[in-house]
Amino acid sequence: MSRELGKLKDSFETGLFWELYTDLERHFQNILEYIPYLPGNEDAYSPKLLNLILAIGGYVDSAFKEIARYKEFCENSVCKRITELSRERKPVGIKLALDAFKDYQLPQKKVYFKSPMGASEIVPFKPEKQDSRPEWWTSYNELKHDASLNIQKANTKNALCGLAGAFLLNVVHIPSAKYLFGRNVVTLTWWETKASKSRVEEYLRRGKIVRALEKGNAGEQPLMARTSLFIYDYRQLRFGSRIRAQLEGLML
Repeated sequence: MSRELGKLKDSFETGLFWELYTDLERHFQNILEYIPYLPGNEDAYSPKLLNLILAIGGYVDSAFKEIARYKEFCENSVCKRITELSRERKPVGIKLALDAFKDYQLPQKKVYFKSPMGASEIVPFKPEKQDSRPEWWTSYNELKHDASLNIQKANTKNALCGLAGAFLLNVVHIPSAKYLFGRNVVTLTWWETKASKSRVEEYLRRGKIVRALEKGNAGEQPLMARTSLFIYDYRQLRFGSRIRAQLEGLML
């Protein structure tokens, strides 16, 4: 039986998409043990990276379809088109998806990668200069259609940027952010927790964070999401040197 749009819990809210994401992140971490993300290694390519990039692209495509069924979006005409593509078992173009989820402002959102050289900024859905698609998505499609001809694009940079995009979808989509807050993946930022314990208790006691997540106002709250590879600050602050040093301290 197919799920009625906007009625039942989606697979972000139940945690399924997060489990699928963390599996992709583990695979990339395994690859980084052999190809550390250092200057000169960004263009390193391999069959393992090819399989990972194809998996990431498929994951992002499925995530777009699931987000389009969210109760706040499902009546949107563009989301209806995405749902039609899903029923027809066709891929979703990234241009269509970014148009459908304008409220999430995906092309502007940045995440931080905990690289061996320090915290580096990634804007995974930022379009290329001559295209409305990010470079890694173009490479994913080229690999999907002709892997042997485009094998050099199965590199660590494209895998990293694609994985950052998958991470971003999980932390900005409202049902997923609520799920991750309940499991301490999304937490109050470290400067809040260190600065004032009473303030933290006030946030949690009043349920202010949960209400903000439900309303899509997480960007107004001192929240961050953190995995072993990525950090996302919900207020999208541009960190100065002192706070950047603290950010890099989270890598330990």
